[in-house]
Amino acid sequence: MEDWSQFLGSLGARVVDGQVASFGEAPADYPALLETGVLCALNDLGVLEVTGPQSRNFLQGQTTADFTAAAPGALRGACCTPQGRVFTLFTAVATAQGYLLVMPRALVESSRATLARYAALSRVNLEDASTAYRILGAAGPECGAILTATGLVAGDPAADGTLTVRHDADRHLLLVPAAAAPARWQSLATRARPVGAPLWHLADIRAGIVNLAPETREQFLPQMLDLHQHGAVSFTKGCYTGQEVVARSQYRGKLKRHLQRLAIATARAPRPGTEIRSPDSPQAAGTVLEAVATGADHCEALAVLRAGAEANAALDFGNGPRPIEVLPLPTAAACG
Repeated sequence: MEDWSQFLGSLGARVVDGQVASFGEAPADYPALLETGVLCALNDLGVLEVTGPQSRNFLQGQTTADFTAAAPGALRGACCTPQGRVFTLFTAVATAQGYLLVMPRALVESSRATLARYAALSRVNLEDASTAYRILGAAGPECGAILTATGLVAGDPAADGTLTVRHDADRHLLLVPAAAAPARWQSLATRARPVGAPLWHLADIRAGIVNLAPETREQFLPQMLDLHQHGAVSFTKGCYTGQEVVARSQYRGKLKRHLQRLAIATARAPRPGTEIRSPDSPQAAGTVLEAVATGADHCEALAVLRAGAEANAALDFGNGPRPIEVLPLPTAAACG
């Protein structure tokens, strides 16, 4: 990955701890950039490869997604503990050998180790394939035409092995073999504006698409993360690890914590896992999942909040009470 970061750095990227922070753009530029076509290097994403003749059946029994009903292309899902808490989220891409699960790079090895406990009796192999691919993101209303112009079609492997996956309405993930990545980047960058990964993650926040971190794994039911709104939970498939708890909370329970999108008046975006406090209760009000600065003194975030906590005009994110505004999340129809 170091050679990839050096390559991007030679093209003007500001790389911080291995992540592309920017290509010179500032948060004030984000609204205009999202109306064009942009290209991101998503070094924070990795790949868990699941191969073998029983890979589909194995994932059917270990994830919230319905692999038997999956149409060609990508499939969103989650893996849960027996207590129904999500330990990783993924986008699954079918290959001739099995599946590539795109997930936060920091969760690949722990997810592999957890799933390996259930794989002993299945004819599957689990491998961290993160170094074999470079994950790119293409975003904006112009990205479809840009991908077509460079020979990329969702669902069809390109000549250089690149896999193109629809992420949401105006965004695609590109899984590029490591050796092909520099040439693929240069081809795309002649048509799309290179930008840092924060812009991609801001678009995720606005779409209500959750990213987990080591600090937030194994804490939340899928419904607390709105995964059912994005087609990432099947309530009609058979059993999977954690399914009984997930189903019970859907049909019999009332969730006490919910996903919220927040605008926060702060100069420092809170980190994933930051505990949120409210002035009206000694209990924690919630947990930050992800936050991206949108200006010098404000940011947008996804957080799981205790029911009613969003009614506060200010919440404490570890640096004193900060004014907040609850922003809308997309409806289930808009998530498709």
